[in-house]
Amino acid sequence: MMVAEALDVLGALLVAGGLWLLGMAAVLTLVLWTAAVTLYAAVRGAVRALGGLWRLWRPGRRPRPSWALRGRTARRYACRRPDYEEAA
Repeated sequence: MMVAEALDVLGALLVAGGLWLLGMAAVLTLVLWTAAVTLYAAVRGAVRALGGLWRLWRPGRRPRPSWALRGRTARRYACRRPDYEEAA
């Protein structure tokens, strides 16, 4: 009778331990995914914020005027006749 009770207790402890292990694995997975997503969002936000600053400073390049940011507007601007006489 003692052996049967001991086996019942051992079985209950194994089931409880397995459930606890599965629960901890789920919580750890959730924590790691949350940290990964948070880190990704922070890095992406920093890159986007610094991207505007990086466009302002490029070695060897000057900032372009606003009309040159779009191809169609730049072509239309380039095709117009200038309002001044070119120097010879």
